[in-house]
Amino acid sequence: MYKLQLDREFTKDFDDASKEVRNWVVNAIGSIVIADGIIEKHEFIALQEAISFLESKDEVHNLMAKVKEKKLDEIIPITMKPGLAVKVYFYLAAMAIIDGNLKKSEQELLKKCGRCLGIERDIETSVMRWAVNQLEVNKKLKDDLQNSHNLRVRILDLVN
Repeated sequence: MYKLQLDREFTKDFDDASKEVRNWVVNAIGSIVIADGIIEKHEFIALQEAISFLESKDEVHNLMAKVKEKKLDEIIPITMKPGLAVKVYFYLAAMAIIDGNLKKSEQELLKKCGRCLGIERDIETSVMRWAVNQLEVNKKLKDDLQNSHNLRVRILDLVN
């Protein structure tokens, strides 16, 4: 594999995965990143992880060109271990909400990925609910951090 590795649990699940599985995941990650038509800076983290699954510079350049043109390969059905398929699906859901929204285009693509991974409907629904809940948790955390920062600024202003 190409030697850009991020220290994340997700990448460790692919140590023994076939090239076909890794390529599918790379394409799905890229597709999620471009699904809403906007590539957010946070989404580049996902692309870096996708790059870590590739084996050559040519594959990296090819992926980046497809992302830039917003023309990735069609998501097609694939067979992988059920546990890995669910982990991939959770990861794709996390990528879909990384920008703080879950747009209809991202929802549709996630559903398609779930079908292609062989994810059962109830698991798909649970993961989608998790993603929406995660959006709310992230928003609250962002608001709490902003309030804390504002309080810090006010205290510093009083001292100065």
